[in-house]
Amino acid sequence: MTFSFYETVEGNSALHRMDARVKVICAFAVIFGVVFLLHWELPLIIFGTCIGLVAYARSNLKIYFKRLLYPLYIIIFVAIIQPFTNVSTVIAVLPVLNLPIYSAGVNFALLIFTRCIAAIATLNLLILVTPMERILDSLRWFKIPSVIVDTMMLMFRYISLISDESARIRKAQESRLGYSKKVSVAKKLANFGTMAGMLMARSFDRAIQVGDAMISRGYTGTSSLFTYAVKKIPKRDTIAAMTVILAMLALVIVDLFILK
Repeated sequence: MTFSFYETVEGNSALHRMDARVKVICAFAVIFGVVFLLHWELPLIIFGTCIGLVAYARSNLKIYFKRLLYPLYIIIFVAIIQPFTNVSTVIAVLPVLNLPIYSAGVNFALLIFTRCIAAIATLNLLILVTPMERILDSLRWFKIPSVIVDTMMLMFRYISLISDESARIRKAQESRLGYSKKVSVAKKLANFGTMAGMLMARSFDRAIQVGDAMISRGYTGTSSLFTYAVKKIPKRDTIAAMTVILAMLALVIVDLFILK
């Protein structure tokens, strides 16, 4: 399963037509609001809202959930560790290993999981309905340094190529029975390590080649590959941004002062 940003951004819904600068503001407002939420149930509201907006925009839900899988592995790994670390009331003991499971740790694990999944769902929605070029152009409007924006553009460009490269390496290993049922777990892990090493080496070589090519064309990092957005933000988009910010502020107030 390879990773690509080029699989979508199609549609003509109001969400697609909204100014990219407004969508960036809304996305970061939601993410900052999620950070302040202390009850794990509330980020699920944001997650559900994002899914509803994907359906409203008639975007591809399959691609949306597919992109959620990649960071989900890391989130689950971090969340699984938490019940064993936050010392409080013991609610259970893990069999065989005899590790105590703490109530505060379980609650914190749920909070971390729902916070992260809500933030990722928001960013995923942003890139699903907005071309990456417009997002980067809007970042220049926010006076983000050109070096950062250009680096993001290169990452966006080559992450798909690196993903395709990993798929080719894995297929080559599979053709040599590197992951067959007869191969031991240790050997499979060694094959994964080989693939990771080859991928890092090829990525490093490609980075040097791209850097040399840009320097040979006179790129010094002082001028950006993107320009400022010059058109004015429509009033309806401004109203939409204010609505999102106020809704997120209300959710944080309810979490901090009402759901104590």
